[in-house]
Amino acid sequence: MKLTISKEANINYLAKIVSIKKGDFSSHPNANKLKLVNVQGNIISTSIDAQPGTYIYFPTESVIASEFLKFNNLYRNTNANSNPEQRGFFEESGRVKCIKLRGLASEGFIIPIQSLIDFYQNTYSKNVDSEVFQKLVGTQFDMVDNFKLVWKYIIKTNSSKSNADSKLKSKSIISEKLVDDQFRYHIDTPKLVDNLTEVNPDDIIQISWKEHGTSAIFCNLLTKRKLSWIERFLVAVGVNIKTEEYTKFCSSRKVIKDPIINPNLSEGYYDYDIWTLALETIKDYLDEGMSVYAEIVGYLPTGSMIQKDYDYGCVYDPKLYDYKTMSAKEMLEAKLFKIVVYRITSTNVSGKVFEWSTQQIKNWCNKRQIGTVTELYYGTAKKLFPRLTVKTHWHENFLKHLREQYLENDSVLCLNKVPEEGIVLRREVNNISVFKLKANAFLQKETASLDKGIVDIESAQEI
Repeated sequence: MKLTISKEANINYLAKIVSIKKGDFSSHPNANKLKLVNVQGNIISTSIDAQPGTYIYFPTESVIASEFLKFNNLYRNTNANSNPEQRGFFEESGRVKCIKLRGLASEGFIIPIQSLIDFYQNTYSKNVDSEVFQKLVGTQFDMVDNFKLVWKYIIKTNSSKSNADSKLKSKSIISEKLVDDQFRYHIDTPKLVDNLTEVNPDDIIQISWKEHGTSAIFCNLLTKRKLSWIERFLVAVGVNIKTEEYTKFCSSRKVIKDPIINPNLSEGYYDYDIWTLALETIKDYLDEGMSVYAEIVGYLPTGSMIQKDYDYGCVYDPKLYDYKTMSAKEMLEAKLFKIVVYRITSTNVSGKVFEWSTQQIKNWCNKRQIGTVTELYYGTAKKLFPRLTVKTHWHENFLKHLREQYLENDSVLCLNKVPEEGIVLRREVNNISVFKLKANAFLQKETASLDKGIVDIESAQEI
């Protein structure tokens, strides 16, 4: 059995082999048939009969393959199970939900590793030595041989297929327009709970609020010039002709929004291109080689919220403003939306990337009156909670204090009463790394929205 991570996998929605010890369990304060288990910082409600051992952990809002759920009789609908006399709790979608069980939110799902071994042996008629998995504790994966076990849950829309087809067609065209090693999409920010030991007490860190909007990249990067037939002829005979030029363009999390670079660009799920609108407000500040990574929050000119209920102090007031007649900068000044910068890079002509420090980002944004993340702390990790000893259990206690200090409260940045999404921890070391920590209250709200079939502008870009 080979456990691997596919190229298209989202790192935050992978299965993980974990070892659960007796000390990881604790009693559930409100239920006799449940108990709690701490899986690397994730608190999960599980059966009172659960015992120490090797398990598979599935994160919230991941989808588990139907074949696996059916084999292990995990569906609520007994007719969907291999044994119709057994009942589970998974709905047809196969989603792992963040739900409250007797008053406490459960942050994922665990199942003994034997469930995967039995499934594999039954499916492929191959024997698996269970002791091998003792050496694989900590392994993350979404593929079992060629079988996809888990993936991120995304609501499908009527435009899903056309968008997917458009992306496939666009790849070759975009590669013809962009110079190699210039443009880079957003990376999926890893969860702090999965990378806690990466943070050392002496590391310089920045902690900021994680704002719930839609990702944007604003670039001024090298692209390939469209050559005239004469220029193409001269290049063919060896004449030195300028074939590259700097171009300002923008991108969502997964889609380049420039119609020249991406001719197959579709309108997408929403009827307004908020990314190009935001680019108009920032493009004059983009030096050659710059890529500005940001979150756009607030409203669209149509009055729709970029993320439902999360206003971040932005206001849609059609009685006061005629947005159809306003420029992008006027909309920004009227607080229709905000740009929140969290990362800036500079890329040279050879494709080498220079990562800006948090202080450089703040200085650049402040001079140009561009929004940046709300910084909650900057300094060494150990000085954030000075009473914690760095000699024993520092990482576990550090995570616990982060949760208590910053999570599970209403957002201080929004006018509406909504739960804070969470925080972002950025390590200012030689190789800068960034991790996120989300609040349970936010995960529950997210689950409720998905249950209602609400498609947010961010997820729509991944369809």
